[in-house]
Amino acid sequence: MKFSQTTLLAVLASSAFVSAAPAIVAEQSMVKREDVNDVLAILKEIKEHNAKREFLEGDALIEHDKRADSVLGELISALTNSGIIGQIWNTLTTNDAIKSSLSNIIQSAIQTAVVQGPALISAIWNSGLLGDIFNSFLNDTDLRNAFLDVAKSIFGTAVNLITSWLGGSSSGASATTTAAAPAASGASYKREVLDLNAEYIDKRDLSSIIQFIVQEISDSGIVSSLVNKALADPQASISFLTSAFQNGLVIAQDIYGWAKQSGLWDSALSYIQNNAGTWASAIASFLGNALTSGQVSASEIDNASSGISARSTTPVSTAAAAANANTAAAAAPSVTKSTTATAAAPAANTAANTVATSATAAAAAASGNNDALNSLINKYGGSSATGAASPSVDTSGLSGSVNQLVGAANQAASSLKRRNY
Repeated sequence: MKFSQTTLLAVLASSAFVSAAPAIVAEQSMVKREDVNDVLAILKEIKEHNAKREFLEGDALIEHDKRADSVLGELISALTNSGIIGQIWNTLTTNDAIKSSLSNIIQSAIQTAVVQGPALISAIWNSGLLGDIFNSFLNDTDLRNAFLDVAKSIFGTAVNLITSWLGGSSSGASATTTAAAPAASGASYKREVLDLNAEYIDKRDLSSIIQFIVQEISDSGIVSSLVNKALADPQASISFLTSAFQNGLVIAQDIYGWAKQSGLWDSALSYIQNNAGTWASAIASFLGNALTSGQVSASEIDNASSGISARSTTPVSTAAAAANANTAAAAAPSVTKSTTATAAAPAANTAANTVATSATAAAAAASGNNDALNSLINKYGGSSATGAASPSVDTSGLSGSVNQLVGAANQAASSLKRRNY
């Protein structure tokens, strides 16, 4: 199949920014009564331990606290096995009385790297914040090259990336790379297999049971300890952070700043690179759009190099992040926004130093993208002046403006004569 230059230009300019994020998998609706009874038994043990603690000292107190920490892990496992942990987190993270303290716990865990980079980026994917974070990567002079180098390592060249994007596949990724998809909303999602010998809780009763369990957790005074225990666990942290991010407990720019301060983006980008099969489609969709808008040039991707640290060398201002909360809240919740919406997405706190907004970078992007376009024409056998003369459009004045690019493509398309490719 061959494309004319004007057809390639039109496709490159107007292709929809296709979502690469997976649908959130719903938690199981069938909950075994015996699984819930296990949760209630552990909560009862925690209450009994709390009642005894004030009478203990020395070695007995040390042993008691060790057991208390172990029981918290057992509670998380029991909630996970029952399939209701996501609903527990959702109820806790929407509780106005503890929102502030939970937000502080999340900030501390991310800033001190208690949360692991792979778990963080997986929760960001699940919660629909991936587009915001990718935009922050592009608008960060410290991370822009590192992010583009990940794309280069997955696709090899910008032409391969664009080809993959236009084809709606991740074929540009290494065929030998395999990875498990990021965990769904309840990272502990449990496949629903009906056990005919088990007793299941009626859906009408499940909501009240969830509320009762959350109340028991609250009355036991273990909310903070339980959340800290979950954040230190790679799988449980995905489930909790997904609920926290989805419910707006913290905003995207806060997450970004805290993770940069602790160097978590180093491990997150390495995780994306090492699990290319999962992330290739998201990278292709996002950067394909960025190429058409002039935010990135093909030559930048082709010449990207590794070795840039994602750790911030300057303190992160959470006050500045809070000032941008309204803008961040209005930003694209995932990588499914249109070309224009993504081009207008909020920049990170370091946007003042961004390369994407400078006129020089825009001109370089236009030049680099013309090279990529020519490569695509060569790859697909671009048309020559045979038969009816091909229409000509002067694109020298285009500097990455999507509206101009689409207008030029439409002008060319209107004068095309029907031909076989």
